[in-house]
Amino acid sequence: MLRVKRGTRVEVTIDVDLADIPNWSQFLPVLARVDVIAGRVTGPVADKDTFTAPTTKVVKSFEVTKRTGRVSFSYSFGRVDEPFYLRIRGTDGKRSQPGLMGAAVDPFGPALDVTGAADPWDDLWFYANPIWVLPQ
Repeated sequence: MLRVKRGTRVEVTIDVDLADIPNWSQFLPVLARVDVIAGRVTGPVADKDTFTAPTTKVVKSFEVTKRTGRVSFSYSFGRVDEPFYLRIRGTDGKRSQPGLMGAAVDPFGPALDVTGAADPWDDLWFYANPIWVLPQ
């Protein structure tokens, strides 16, 4: 959780150490893309079975061209006056499709698995925990 004064400029910097040894499946994962996902925090929902956050979307995607060492990306949210959260997502880019809410929200989300044909080692993703930004 990050508490900031209203009107403060907020920028996230993402540093990723790229894989340099094979994983358990004995291949070296290659990071292809890093996404910044963000959405407003609006408070409790009336229906606790609600499965969507209407303002949440991919706000920036970074293509990863480097294969060794460390990559670094920055994204500015500008001056913030309303609470929001952000998450970082990364993928090897092998299986993507527009997300459940459409390409305007998530242009390159995870592809749906086909029952009996899913291979977790051929479809690698990571998700960071959310970071809550709360202007006061």
